[in-house]
Amino acid sequence: MSSRSKAQVRSLQASVGHPILPFMSEISASSPMMKQYLRFKAEHPDAILFFHLGDFYEVFFEDAATVAKELDVVLTSRNGHPMAGVPVRRGEVYVAQLLRRGYKVAVCQQVEDPKKATGLVRREIVRVLTPGTAIDDAVLDAGSNHYLAAVLESRSAREIGLAYLDLSTGEFVAASMGSLEALRGELERLGPAEVLLPVSGSEALVRAAGDRLVTRRADAEWTAEGAECRDPTAGEAALQAAAAILAYVRETQGQSPGHLRPLRVLGIAQCVDLDAFTVSSLELVRPLRDGKASGTLLHVLDRTMTPLGRRLLRRRLLAPLTDRSSIERRLDAIGTLVRDVRSREALRAALSDVHDAERLVGKLGAGRLRPLDLVLLTRSLAAIDVVAQALTGVASAPEPAQPTLESPSPPPAADDLLASLRNALGQPVLAAQARRFASLLVDQPPAEIRDGGAIRDGWSQDLDAMRLELAALRDRLTRLESEERTRTGIASLKVGYNRVFGYYLEVTRPHLSKVPPDYVRRQTLANAERFVTEELKTFEGRIAAMEEKILALEADLFDAAVLELRASIPEFQAATDVLAELDVLQSLADVAHRQRYVRPTFTTEPALDVRGGRHPVVERREEFVPNDLVLPEGKDLVVLTGPNMAGKSVFLRQTALHCIMAQLGSFVPADRAVLPLVDRVFARVGASDMLAAGVSTFMMEMLETASILDHATSRSLILFDEMGRGTSTFDGVSIAWAVAEHLARHVRAKTLFATHYQELTRLADELPNVVNLHVAVRELGKDVVFLHRVEPGTAAGSYGVHVARLAGLPDAVTQAADRVLDGLLAEGRLSQIGASAPPVAIPPLFGTDEHPVLKALRKIDVERLTPIEALQKLDQLRRQLDA
Repeated sequence: MSSRSKAQVRSLQASVGHPILPFMSEISASSPMMKQYLRFKAEHPDAILFFHLGDFYEVFFEDAATVAKELDVVLTSRNGHPMAGVPVRRGEVYVAQLLRRGYKVAVCQQVEDPKKATGLVRREIVRVLTPGTAIDDAVLDAGSNHYLAAVLESRSAREIGLAYLDLSTGEFVAASMGSLEALRGELERLGPAEVLLPVSGSEALVRAAGDRLVTRRADAEWTAEGAECRDPTAGEAALQAAAAILAYVRETQGQSPGHLRPLRVLGIAQCVDLDAFTVSSLELVRPLRDGKASGTLLHVLDRTMTPLGRRLLRRRLLAPLTDRSSIERRLDAIGTLVRDVRSREALRAALSDVHDAERLVGKLGAGRLRPLDLVLLTRSLAAIDVVAQALTGVASAPEPAQPTLESPSPPPAADDLLASLRNALGQPVLAAQARRFASLLVDQPPAEIRDGGAIRDGWSQDLDAMRLELAALRDRLTRLESEERTRTGIASLKVGYNRVFGYYLEVTRPHLSKVPPDYVRRQTLANAERFVTEELKTFEGRIAAMEEKILALEADLFDAAVLELRASIPEFQAATDVLAELDVLQSLADVAHRQRYVRPTFTTEPALDVRGGRHPVVERREEFVPNDLVLPEGKDLVVLTGPNMAGKSVFLRQTALHCIMAQLGSFVPADRAVLPLVDRVFARVGASDMLAAGVSTFMMEMLETASILDHATSRSLILFDEMGRGTSTFDGVSIAWAVAEHLARHVRAKTLFATHYQELTRLADELPNVVNLHVAVRELGKDVVFLHRVEPGTAAGSYGVHVARLAGLPDAVTQAADRVLDGLLAEGRLSQIGASAPPVAIPPLFGTDEHPVLKALRKIDVERLTPIEALQKLDQLRRQLDA
């Protein structure tokens, strides 16, 4: 073992805190092969070692038990040691399953022909595959990026460096985080498959990584000199994190991949800050409940034609822009494509011929390109010209004037994005490569170049000549069969071949007496014998030699093509960036056209004016009632009241989605939208339950509220849905009042505060920047009809009992609830919330001391009771009163 490998093992042993390989003491008594296995295993103790033995990858000891369990293969034994194996030809399929389950795999390959080996076959670790460095299609999700992240806390603890790499595409980014909270949010947005931490990293960093795979790396690998970035805006810790990623990739891949992009330093202020709970509650990319992608904003906006476009759309949705000029540039392009339907359809058709070129280039740079990958890459290159032609006739007519507020600033001038993208596609090298390599491979090549038959006839004169010679030899074998039938008089004699015995002459048993003396028996079957002759062995040797030469030449030709293509990786990547951008633009334009979205207008005033606004997801599933939201300058906080199921949460969410979509550079579902540029969106819509982490729902709500109050600015958008419902009514309404008042008085961010606490509506009497809105209902006796229309003013009530009745609670329960509610309302205890005068003492409903039944009633969560539980609870309370 090299000194470097020993150092790595010691470092890893220190990090994992247990001895490496408890069976190492057996090495002296093991066979040479097992000694070889144990040596490689010691170099990679945290990985499952796939050890190449003949046609199988074998695994031993603890690895065998893991593989047998995870891959559902048979667990056997060798010399008393647990052993399992998988076929080499299907090795990647099994490796992919292990990677998806969070395991690392070290592939130990035979690097010499066992037939030519003297003694033990030479083997080497050719690759170490980890969840974060996977580039195989079987592991990756085509619609999202696959990141490896590295995190380092600076010595001063004032900066946390973050770097992340998608090895499948080459995207390489570094950023500086100001806090662990910001780091957690960014990791949630990225969703890395693996997180690198230094051995000396704190447990706080481990907790920030969540349940993701954490790999500890030696502190010596975290050095800024290895980051290969001279960007002066990059923090020291971010550069050190980038260096650790590069060192890890070089070690696991056995090389420096040729497709890694220059390190890009991300300024957090360039994007709208969306924390993890906001992303989740708004269902931007993942649904909250049923797991169906159709319930997300991403699904609604995704009319992309390529995987690279789909990934870019997802990234942009999670990181909307704050720079108005860049947003307007995107909107100009989308507006052009919305109006020019013919060009948009031509662009969509052209993009449909573009395969996942971004990841194909990644395989090219990582040395993992296969014949079919090369076919798809050359087809994608050929499609670039068609895409450029589709853009040639795009009409750039000026867009109709948009409705604005009274004095918005004019939109900044923006150059023609579509024209610049079209010009960027005109790279001569790409067209030349497409023409040159279009005829290299057959249309349906084999999976591996070693299988043969991949190179098209006409590409190489030498290869064509060899194939002609091989065909002549095989034709000679056919004639040999005819000649031997004539010579021996055995009409059924035939020439055959198998991988074990090679070529043979087969004679059935009734004709064995006719076999000439020069036939040498090779194999006995139940009904026949197989023989060879010197002439047949000569042909076999010549054919085998020619086949070997053909395979070697095909491999050389393929490798030469790959080497030539690798030199053009920067041009390929520039083209894939353009293709992805165009795909996102046409997707957003297509959705805008089909769903009647409008172009948003931005204002520098602290004002918001949306007319006929709709929720982009909900309107696709059911009939939708559009609503207005007008908050001019001086009106900052909305207290929104109304019953459950009336649409309060939908109204909150659609407001946030309008802002996010607009700053993504998308049109929005409305008749008119004039919006401010926001720096952050906080959406506390729905419960954030962290019971598994030992944190109650209410405690988590308070932690999140504290974070909002600490980080929100006047340019933020804040959504609160029923704050304080996780505690007692008095505590809840008091906290909700205090938070709403603080936001209105001091933060002055645009805030929507949905609540059942009618008392909060009195804030509008005390603060001029507070507005009351409610979701209208129509009462028909004891029934309610939800109109889903947002109107000025205050709701007549929360209609909780009405909702319970709609949900099917028994009449006895709802009637009892009506009686209790009337009594509680008569107390009027909440009427003094927020008033300057001290509360008035009102006799309690059940006497001077609070009755136990009242205490029990206050603890009941009516919304979570099933009908049978409600009846049981009612019976229990009645018996308690009678006692």
